[in-house]
Amino acid sequence: MQYKKKYINDKLLRIGLEEYLEKGYRAANISLIAEKADVPVGNMYRYFDGKSGLLDALVKKTYSELPKIIDQLAKIDVEAGSELGSRELMEQLAQMLIGIFEEHGKEMLLLADKCASTRYEDFSERVISQVANLVFVKLYPKGSDIDQKFSFIASKAFVNSMLDLLRMDISSDELEAIILRLMNFYFHEITARL
Repeated sequence: MQYKKKYINDKLLRIGLEEYLEKGYRAANISLIAEKADVPVGNMYRYFDGKSGLLDALVKKTYSELPKIIDQLAKIDVEAGSELGSRELMEQLAQMLIGIFEEHGKEMLLLADKCASTRYEDFSERVISQVANLVFVKLYPKGSDIDQKFSFIASKAFVNSMLDLLRMDISSDELEAIILRLMNFYFHEITARL
């Protein structure tokens, strides 16, 4: 009986991530991934249940963990609508986003850009809806239907901006500065600007 080797598993994950990011899930070729990893295709199936099993191994954690992290933000107790409260919320969100980007950035891009026709294709919409709900609850404690729609639109633009940042090659310091500026642009004193 042969045992699975961690270095082979890790190599398949790394090469699979590169292949999926370059070509997308549908166009990725499992035989090519195995070839680039110097692993016989049949042996690859010992590590992952085909193309979808490899995708699961790459993104399942990020897909399930990111909504939980956003839910944690909803539990941050700041005075809703106050300048200090929204600033505290934005600073905490910026720090959390940087941590998420550093740990899950490539997987988030894979989920957002390259998982059409998979069980993960709703990732962007799920995150946008959660962020919109967070914004609505934190910034519009007694908001109207119009406020809810506005927070959804602003949140969608914000999340898409965050994904654009992931696509750029920038340092952590630049990332933090841009995230804070974007949050200020989209959300700081939002109720006063309406």
